[in-house]
Amino acid sequence: MPKVADPQRAAETEATIIEAAKNILAENGLEALSMRAVGARVGLSATALYNYFENKQALVDRVVARGFRRFESYLWSAVESIPAGRLERVRALGAAYIRFAMENEQYFKIMFTIQPEDPREIEELPGQGGRRILRDSVADAIAAGEIREADPDLVTLYLWSSVHGLATLSLACDFTGECLCGDHEWARDGLTVEGLYDLFGGFLADGLKPRDTGRVDGAGKRRMDGKGNGRDAEHRDGTT
Repeated sequence: MPKVADPQRAAETEATIIEAAKNILAENGLEALSMRAVGARVGLSATALYNYFENKQALVDRVVARGFRRFESYLWSAVESIPAGRLERVRALGAAYIRFAMENEQYFKIMFTIQPEDPREIEELPGQGGRRILRDSVADAIAAGEIREADPDLVTLYLWSSVHGLATLSLACDFTGECLCGDHEWARDGLTVEGLYDLFGGFLADGLKPRDTGRVDGAGKRRMDGKGNGRDAEHRDGTT
């Protein structure tokens, strides 16, 4: 809690300090951040900053936490009108993930690239860093039959890493250039990262559709092993 008499003024100053710290972290990384550097940007002495934050790490933690809270609000807003159990809910979360990265590039970089002195458990992050809502949506979709039977934690990690990779790549290079687009039909009307994610949605839906797990015996046929994995069926007489 800031050691300042006027609560409103304290809150405004604290927000200004956090914004300055965010900019320094995004521009030059953790090594460039110091209480003196932040103080210089907001017109306060380094000593005065200690009235608001215990130390540099406490300030970094606040910047990261603010980013994750904003991120979580994007996710919830994206699915509030979509019924639980729908695959569309999962896809909407991915689109919101991409949108957050595009509209909050500085926060995105800080949240996922700044390494704290003592790495936090994911449970310590607001909304578990977005994992909670995605995992719940995946589990609901599996229960509703819109995603095939699978470990919801594994599916969550797969989806999370996939969309995070697309978001990260989109900030590192240009997806709209001739090198990638060329004469492809899917790129002729122009390509954005959001549009690319929409195209990926087809792969997502096809790859996660419920599968027939019935076993079919017979020469040359395929059957499921009960886990959704196809394999060549053996002949009834034991030959392959």
